[in-house]
Amino acid sequence: MPCMERLSYGYVCSTEQAIIEELSREEKHMQAIIYTRPGCQKCRHTAMKLKQVMPVSTITADERDIERFRKQGYQSFPVVTVYKANGTHETWCDLRVDKIKQYTEAN
Repeated sequence: MPCMERLSYGYVCSTEQAIIEELSREEKHMQAIIYTRPGCQKCRHTAMKLKQVMPVSTITADERDIERFRKQGYQSFPVVTVYKANGTHETWCDLRVDKIKQYTEAN
């Protein structure tokens, strides 16, 4: 029988502990999806900064995306969505240095 160890969340064997620790590390991960416009410096800067701290997918916005964002009230690019490990997300548009710092300085 495997050796059980008492942890803050109960008794687990070493295999279970390794799995729980791996999942805990993964839960700290975030990722971003950034819709961009060609030649947009603000888009490039935002993606470059966020890529330093999380996986980033960039998508060049087409006319349907632009219309969808306009209907949602977004006035400029990039349109950024950061998906957090706890299932929530945060979305903003334009170059938001305050938002970028919130994520880059936390890591």
